[in-house]
Amino acid sequence: MTSRSPSQFIVTSPAGLEADARQELRRVLPGASFQPLFLKGNLLMLVTLSEEEVAERVREADTTVVASITPVQRQIAVSPTADSFADVAAAAGDVGRMEPGETFVVRCRRRGSHGWQARDLEKAVAAILERTSGAVGEYQTETDWHVTVQVFQNTAYVGVNRPIHMLHKDLHRQRKYAPGERPLNRAQWKLREALESFAVALPATGRALDLGSAPGGWAEVLAGAVSEVVAVDPAELAPEVEHLPNLRHLRFRAEMLLENPEQWGRFDILTSDMNRDPAEVASLLCQLAPLLRPGAPAVMTIKYVTPNRRRHEQEASERLSAEFEQIQIRRLPHNARETTAVMRRRGAVTEAPKVVQRR
Repeated sequence: MTSRSPSQFIVTSPAGLEADARQELRRVLPGASFQPLFLKGNLLMLVTLSEEEVAERVREADTTVVASITPVQRQIAVSPTADSFADVAAAAGDVGRMEPGETFVVRCRRRGSHGWQARDLEKAVAAILERTSGAVGEYQTETDWHVTVQVFQNTAYVGVNRPIHMLHKDLHRQRKYAPGERPLNRAQWKLREALESFAVALPATGRALDLGSAPGGWAEVLAGAVSEVVAVDPAELAPEVEHLPNLRHLRFRAEMLLENPEQWGRFDILTSDMNRDPAEVASLLCQLAPLLRPGAPAVMTIKYVTPNRRRHEQEASERLSAEFEQIQIRRLPHNARETTAVMRRRGAVTEAPKVVQRR
């Protein structure tokens, strides 16, 4: 007797409640296993039941923190450019479920940093599938098939499913904070730990440039120590931060600082908690280095947007070395899936902080 190959599903839940979601699903799907997808609220579930059986069981189950369950049949690598669109379409076609004349819609959810938008992939994949399968791409929800593409930086999970097998459940428990918000206290502790662990002194009469500022945890810490903070983020800051008398909020992306850099003057510390690919952030910090006085410190969070943690740290360090020195990387108590890099801008003779790098 041959064993059934596991069916695979992308499961979403409120961030921070993944363990509860696993427990709820194991009650109705005995033997289910789970893998984290390196972004909170997302799990890959493997079950030795058919997609139809899973949908039937979970649909009737009493759950509180399971938001959605989407079957996926293929896993492929994707690139930051549009070169992978044809591979995504080929993976969907390889599932072999759509017949000529049937209708389908392509839906992509993209997590990570890419040179394309989800809508770009949807249009390109739909056009290819129309040519190769004979099915008809539509831009409505009532179609015979849903082609779903769930992208986690350099990995895509592709599913071709009947709408009835894609579950969306009511949530009865939510995370404490609304989507897009981060608790100020945790963010503040991350910066406080970095400044203390790496012995970074903030000059009381100095100026700070804070990138990726929203909702304002780091900016609030800096505003309590220096004379002026320039916070850069297109999103809103918390009201208690926005109204600080020594804070100026620039509501645009950090790259806009490069268009007319002389108007911003020089800064005594640069900080970045941007939720982007660390190599990309490191390159941007190097471009902005002329805004920082020689020898001034910089603090950067290295986000793990893929499982390749050491690669992210190495790439960030290599790129930062073009404009910064004394680069040190350390895991701090309030870091989650990330580490902290502290460095100084090249051009001044300073003594390296006596800190031992450890993880």
